[in-house]
Amino acid sequence: MFGEIMKTYIDESLEGKLKQLREYERETYEKWGARKRIFKIVGVEFEIKFCKAEMLLRDTLYNGHARKKVQMVDMMFRALDSLNIKCEESGYIMIQPSSKCFNFDKKTAIICDTDDEKPVLIKIHKNEPDMMIFSIEELLRCIPKDFMEAKQILSRLDKSVNFKRIDHD
Repeated sequence: MFGEIMKTYIDESLEGKLKQLREYERETYEKWGARKRIFKIVGVEFEIKFCKAEMLLRDTLYNGHARKKVQMVDMMFRALDSLNIKCEESGYIMIQPSSKCFNFDKKTAIICDTDDEKPVLIKIHKNEPDMMIFSIEELLRCIPKDFMEAKQILSRLDKSVNFKRIDHD
């Protein structure tokens, strides 16, 4: 019976720590951007160490016992702490979204420049249910390939070429 109580306590502790870890990860990516940007900031050596820590955590969560899982979650907290410190020391600035608000077809949309900026805007506007948030990168990915090719060809002839509407049949 004592083993069951101890196991339950460790499992509950692990569950709470995992939730805190995932929240800390989300906040880190919100502050510094996507992994690609972060790894450019911190360099390849740190990236390798960080990814190794993530692998150890993942493997332990699948195969380890409860105490080892708790230890690995604690290790990942330290890795994220180091990541945040390294980013701060790098001289790069945290993500600060540049955005514009548009009313289109009786809907309100906030448009930011990059995908990295979206999480900050989502956090800012989370209590506005009718607000849509897009990045320019996201919108560009929605343009069909043939339209992009047509724009490229037409732009070589005249930079003032302007599409009025794209209809999908």
